[in-house]
Amino acid sequence: MNRRKKKKQDTDYLLLVKERAAQVDWRGLLHSTKSLWMGLPKLHRKLLYVLIPLELLLLVVPMPTFVDVEQPTDQRVPVNVNRVGLSDQLSEANQTPQSKMWHQYTVKSGDTLAEVFRANSLSMADLNALVSIEGSDKPLSQIKAGQLVRYKMNTKGDLDILQLEKGGQSVMFLRMSDGSFGRSH
Repeated sequence: MNRRKKKKQDTDYLLLVKERAAQVDWRGLLHSTKSLWMGLPKLHRKLLYVLIPLELLLLVVPMPTFVDVEQPTDQRVPVNVNRVGLSDQLSEANQTPQSKMWHQYTVKSGDTLAEVFRANSLSMADLNALVSIEGSDKPLSQIKAGQLVRYKMNTKGDLDILQLEKGGQSVMFLRMSDGSFGRSH
């Protein structure tokens, strides 16, 4: 028994395709396609005049690819906060803070935080948002006469930062990028 491998014969595939194409009855195929086309209702033919080129165009034009954008994760960002009480800051400088962006209000006897917000044209919605996160020490609910309240507005005219003195230390409430408020401890 001969175990040598037989050499594969070289096949001319182009020649095979030409031979097969020559065997097809192109005139008969064209005639049957034309009769099939004419057998369709006129409305269907008009729709196919539009849909066939559109379908071919969709096959040729590449579809856009969508890139998944990573959602931002909840990460803590360090913020440098001056934790010295407002009274101490004023006594150190013997004057009011110099920044034009900061506004200051000294709480009068009998004032509530709602009255302070109304007197300074601050949003009650912001007050509600602040009270909901004020914490167990209640720095917003227990304001006292003589206490200093400082606040800063953003460029849109909304409350950006609220700072008040609580027990010799400063408590700050900051507007976060999502519009809610956070508290510095």
